Amino acid sequence: MEMVRFARVKVFAEGMGRVKIIRGVPVLVVKRGDEFKAYVAVCPHKWYVLCERAVKDGFIICPGHGERFKVDTGEPTVGKAKSNLIELKTAIKGNDVYIEAPQRSILEELVKATT
Repeated sequence: MEMVRFARVKVFAEGMGRVKIIRGVPVLVVKRGDEFKAYVAVCPHKWYVLCERAVKDGFIICPGHGERFKVDTGEPTVGKAKSNLIELKTAIKGNDVYIEAPQRSILEELVKATT
């Protein structure tokens, strides 16, 4: 598993998310206490891209249908999504947040799994 640099730790406020495109895949990273959670930033219901402003009160909210995913687990809580967000591993190295490098094929797999 390859890890890639996402951002400096200091750019994250508590409960705040950041989105970047890594290898053609949108990735959302959220700071929760001393931990960082990373997910493929695509709703598994109808593939809406999740944005930085979608993180609120411990949830990631889909802009398309209002599905609410728990930041800690990626689990859906209301709405039509039947599966969790795809989680990526994270690590802190020095002053930087690193994430598991997603493969572009992960988006194709998501679409196949939900059609």
